[in-house]
Amino acid sequence: MGTMKKGFVLFMAGLLLIFMIIPAFAEQDLQQQMTEKQSQAAVAQQQVDSVTGTLQKTQMELDVAQNEYQLVDNQLKATQQQIAANKVILANAEKMLSARTKVLNIRMRDVYKNGQISYIDVLFGASDFSDFTTRLDLLQRVVKQDIDLVAEVKAERQLIIDKKGELERDEAAITPLQKAAQQKKQILESKKAAQQATLNAAVNQRDMAQRAYEELLATSQQIEQMIRSGNRGIGGGGGSGVFIWPVGGPITSPFGWRDHPVLGGERFHSGIDIGAGYGETVVAADTGVVTYAGWMDGYGKTIMIDHGGGIVTLYGHSSELLVSEGQRVAKGQAIMLVGMTGYATGPHCHFEVRLNGSPVNPMNYLP
Repeated sequence: MGTMKKGFVLFMAGLLLIFMIIPAFAEQDLQQQMTEKQSQAAVAQQQVDSVTGTLQKTQMELDVAQNEYQLVDNQLKATQQQIAANKVILANAEKMLSARTKVLNIRMRDVYKNGQISYIDVLFGASDFSDFTTRLDLLQRVVKQDIDLVAEVKAERQLIIDKKGELERDEAAITPLQKAAQQKKQILESKKAAQQATLNAAVNQRDMAQRAYEELLATSQQIEQMIRSGNRGIGGGGGSGVFIWPVGGPITSPFGWRDHPVLGGERFHSGIDIGAGYGETVVAADTGVVTYAGWMDGYGKTIMIDHGGGIVTLYGHSSELLVSEGQRVAKGQAIMLVGMTGYATGPHCHFEVRLNGSPVNPMNYLP
């Protein structure tokens, strides 16, 4: 009786321990799922930010190039306007110089022909004071006119010299300004092209991802129909229902609904992606019969194994298949090599578990 009582106490203690452990495991599993979801969201956001950041950086470079080009172009236009204005001033100055030079030449010729005029003789030749005053006023006017004429001719000649110098300087500056403006314009066009290329790439990536997702979804539905229709008469079975990992590596994409990094919104992922090196060996997760071995659209080179009890596993993106349809394989047997065929951006193994054709979470079958 004592032994039975002791056994009962141990049984109750074990039962209590189990009830204590189960919530702990459930909490741990929930925490793991939350961590995976957060990690997945972070990766998706990084990819979105990458495109957004590239566009923002390109736009900033485009603005700088636009400002630099505008500055050089303004300098070029100002120099061209100054050259045009100086040409007008130079033409007028040369015209005025020509006219004044003619007048000055006439005055010089008269002096040469008639001899040097003695201002003293002119003044003392006056008949009276009134005549003297008149002669003095006329004489002052003649002298001033001659002095002004000489000064104007000298000033216009200097103006012409200065304007010619300015024209030579501005015309010399035009060539490097035109070259700089052309370079800035080319940089500007290059930045515009880079911005457009980034936008086009983002659009193409989105469109390609959408097509890939739709094709994978259609393929997943075909797989479901294949399994439910009996896989063309090939029988299966012999599995234990307890799986081993098909290849070692981190889960790079979990099972279920997820925020798509390119398309946005939630998309369904029918399996898990296990990151592994190119050419690594992938093994059967459990004993069974190979019901498919070949190319399967977005999945690339694919293996499907029927383990019985409505359970089928799928292994995608292989670089080389090591088994064939109808072949019975044992748990842990090599069936394929890791690759990146189909819709894959890097080497990994896409692993699915199907129950009566429908995809279920592989983590429920893996240790």
